[in-house]
Amino acid sequence: MKQLLFSAVATISLSLAIAGAQAQTLSVPSWMWEEGNVGVWFKNNTAQFEAAEGTKVTPTQIPSADFEKVVTTQIAGGAVPDLMTAFTSMLPPMIDAGTLAPLDQCIADGGFGDRLLPSVSFAQVDGKTYGVPLTMSPWSVVVNKKLLADAGIAEMPKTVEELYAAAKAVKEKTGAYGYAFGNDMAAPLHVYINSMQWVLGYGSDWSQPDGTITANDPRNIEAIGWIKRFMDEQLAPVGLGVIQARDLFLDGKVAIMFEGPWLMTQVQSQKPEMMADIDFEVVPTPTHAAITGGAFYVIPAKSPNPEAACKLLTTYLSEDAQRRWLEDLLQIPGTKVQASPEFLAKNAWVGKMADIAAQYPGGIGYAPPGYLIQAAEFRQMVVDALSEIYSGKTTVEDGLNALQGKLENWKATL
Repeated sequence: MKQLLFSAVATISLSLAIAGAQAQTLSVPSWMWEEGNVGVWFKNNTAQFEAAEGTKVTPTQIPSADFEKVVTTQIAGGAVPDLMTAFTSMLPPMIDAGTLAPLDQCIADGGFGDRLLPSVSFAQVDGKTYGVPLTMSPWSVVVNKKLLADAGIAEMPKTVEELYAAAKAVKEKTGAYGYAFGNDMAAPLHVYINSMQWVLGYGSDWSQPDGTITANDPRNIEAIGWIKRFMDEQLAPVGLGVIQARDLFLDGKVAIMFEGPWLMTQVQSQKPEMMADIDFEVVPTPTHAAITGGAFYVIPAKSPNPEAACKLLTTYLSEDAQRRWLEDLLQIPGTKVQASPEFLAKNAWVGKMADIAAQYPGGIGYAPPGYLIQAAEFRQMVVDALSEIYSGKTTVEDGLNALQGKLENWKATL
C-alpha cells in the first residue's frame, strides 16, 4: 500500500514537473521574425531549441521603425521579455538605465566567447558585457545593374553627380526611379539613417564625439541639399516608408538604394531570378562611408527566465547556425565563421561587402556622437527639422541653422 502511495505521489510529482517545464514560455520580441529568410532562420533555430529543451518560445513581431519605442515602453510597464534583439543605438541608454543583465556568465557557459566579433566591445561597460552581436553587416549600395543598363548607364555611379545623372536617365528612359530611400516621417529612425548616409558621406555628422553640435556644418547643408534635390525633381519617390521603397526595388522599379545586405537576402528569397542583375557596391559619396548599424542580442535584467534565455541565445550562436546566417541570409553574423569555398565562388559580392566594411567604416550604430544616452531625443529633433526642409516649409540652410540653435539650447539643459 505504501509502495503504491509512493508510486502515485512520484507520478504526480513527475507530472507536475513536466507540466511546469511545458508551462515555461520565453518571450522574444524582434523586428526580424517576419523578415523573409531572416525570419525563417530564427524560426528554424527556435524550433530546434524548443525540441531540445522542451521550452516554448513566443515570438513577437514589432516593426523596426517602432521597435525601440514599443519595447522600452513595455519593459517600463513591467512586460519584460526573456531575450530580445536590440539596435546598436539602444544599448547605451538601456545599459545606463540598468535595464540589461550582464551576459558574461552566459558567454562562458555557452562557449562562444572566442568567436564573438570585436564589436562586442560596444556593449561592454566597467568590465561587464551587456549584449552580444547579432549581425554587423554594413549599409552601402544595392544596385539593379539591368535597370541602369536599360537607361544607358554602363556602370555604377562613382560620384553624387553621376548618381544624379543616372537617376535622371533612369526616370526619362525607363519610367523607374534611379534612387529611392525611406522618407516617411512617421518612421523617424529610417529618415535619420538615410541622413546619416549623406552627412557621413560628406565627411561630417550631426554632432561630434566631444558633444559639439554640427548640424549646420556646410558639408551637411550640401549633403541634405542633394537629398532635397532628388525629391524636388521627382527622381526619388516621396512619402514612402523604407519597406515600400524596398518593394519598389523588388518590382524592378528602382535602380539604386543605400541599403544593407538584408535587401540582397530579400531579393534572393522573393525574386531569385533577379539575383544575376543585383550587386553590392560602394556608396558614391565623397567618403564612401559604409555605416554599420548592426544589432545585438540582450537579456533584460528582469527577464523571467534568464537561464533558458541563455540557452536559446547559445542555440542562435552555434557555429552551424552562424554559418547558415552567412550562407543562407548573405549577411555578416555576430561571430567569426568560415564560409565554404563553394559559397564564396557563387557569391563573390559577399567578399566585396566585407571589403567595403573594412575600407570605408562610417561608425557603428545610429546614435549621434556624444549623445549615446539621449540618442532618441536628438534623432527626433533632426527628423523634425528634415520634415520642414523636405516639405518645402524652409530652405536647407535656414532649416539646419534653426536645428543648430535648437540642439545647442537642448544641450545646455542636459
